[in-house]
Amino acid sequence: MERTGAAAADSGSAQGISPPAAVRSRWGRGLPWTPPRAVIAYAAVGLCWFVVAGRALSLVRDAALRDELWTAQGVAFVLLSAALLLELVRRARRGLLGLGTEVRAAVESMLDGVLVVDGGEVVEANRAAVELLGAGGKDELLGDLELFVARFQPRTTEGSPLPASELPIARALRGERVTQELAVRRGDGQEVVLSVAAAPVVGQGARGLVVIVFRDVSAAHRLESMRDEFLATAAHELKTPLAVVKAYAQLVQRRAPAEAPALAVVERQVDRMTRLVQHLLDASRLRLDPGAGPTERFDLAGLAAEVVEGVRRAATRHDLQLRAPAPALVQGDRERVARVLRSLLDNAVRFSPRGGPVVTSVELGGGEVVVSVADQGLGIPEDRQARIFERYYRAHAGTADDYGGLGLSLDTSREIVSRHGGRIWFESTPGRGSTFRFSLPAAQGAGA
Repeated sequence: MERTGAAAADSGSAQGISPPAAVRSRWGRGLPWTPPRAVIAYAAVGLCWFVVAGRALSLVRDAALRDELWTAQGVAFVLLSAALLLELVRRARRGLLGLGTEVRAAVESMLDGVLVVDGGEVVEANRAAVELLGAGGKDELLGDLELFVARFQPRTTEGSPLPASELPIARALRGERVTQELAVRRGDGQEVVLSVAAAPVVGQGARGLVVIVFRDVSAAHRLESMRDEFLATAAHELKTPLAVVKAYAQLVQRRAPAEAPALAVVERQVDRMTRLVQHLLDASRLRLDPGAGPTERFDLAGLAAEVVEGVRRAATRHDLQLRAPAPALVQGDRERVARVLRSLLDNAVRFSPRGGPVVTSVELGGGEVVVSVADQGLGIPEDRQARIFERYYRAHAGTADDYGGLGLSLDTSREIVSRHGGRIWFESTPGRGSTFRFSLPAAQGAGA
């Protein structure tokens, strides 16, 4: 055959697939002696044999008879050794056959599909793989890997084709461990979403061997799509009543100046709800829209200046600075990139409650434009930094520094940057502030 299914992720928890301890100890459980003990016992018995035989034969006076007896005892020792080795081989073979049968039965009983790829061929598949891929039998899955890929047409969950080199199987053959969700076309023509985990088999003589474990997550994927559609619809429907409430609050404020302070509070809270609804709507639309959005060539430094100026008017307690010494041309959706900048600046202001400087920098170099937003605020607790880009996750939730929000801005920003071929990352020290950075490919012809 990248993101996710719990069982599939668990299947690649090591650097590769290696036999578990219970399997490795099978030799010891199948034989009365482990191989090292058998060798030691054989050497001890052989030594005693020759010592005792040598002393016994030394009592024979007739040299000719002694030579014959010495030859006979040597032949007897060889025959007994051969018989012992034959029994050891038979027991080892029975143990290995029994182990192979048990392993095969365990794999065949799994609910997850399992494929084994050796180099450029699919060499093994379990019953669940046959059922999940809608094949008529195991033989339809075995054989040339390229034909297998061409038949099931793996794609991203958004429907975009994946280069052959980026498929989990190809990456695992390069030594990577991969967990990814893919859309495939079953043998019966049905479209399904599979959570796929692929890992190289680790062990002597296992070079080029890969194990793929996958399961059908189509129902969960459909449920997530339905949730996004519902949230997008609900957010859209909430925008109109919020706008009406704000308009009437402004109207009453003009007619009853004495109520202005209270109505100003209403207006601020309506604005806050409007921003939350807009975040929810933006995040849902982004998930439902597989495309990258409109594409245009624009100056990211100029866009940063516009966004900083817009945030500056509302953040009077903060010193918003911009460092953009030269134009930085990029290609993409200007509005969505502006949304990323605005989200990072809003977060920097929100989590710097004591005010202070917030510095936005735009730098061009190495074929990419890097934008950074640095603050001297609360920072992010170290034990929560790993989850900071998760959807709906709020690093300060449940703490004294919880300033609300839906936990969508960073997830949405990561998705937008990723669709533009860029990356987003951060550094943060609790109590000393955070610096968030994202990069976008520089437009062709942009200066270095």
